[in-house]
Amino acid sequence: MTGKILDMNVTDAFISFQDGTTMDIGVSHLPPGSKVGDTVNIEPRPIRMTNDKLNNFF
Repeated sequence: MTGKILDMNVTDAFISFQDGTTMDIGVSHLPPGSKVGDTVNIEPRPIRMTNDKLNNFF
């Protein structure tokens, strides 16, 4: 999906996609040398929960 980099810092970039959604993506998933204003092609992956268990500590 094609999107435009709206803002970035050292670890994250905010991408606005053509369908109007905005996503926070790790900079490591962007092409090298990407900067604010660049158009990038990102394939969104489903969000995976790494800890889906609720612990009751009381």
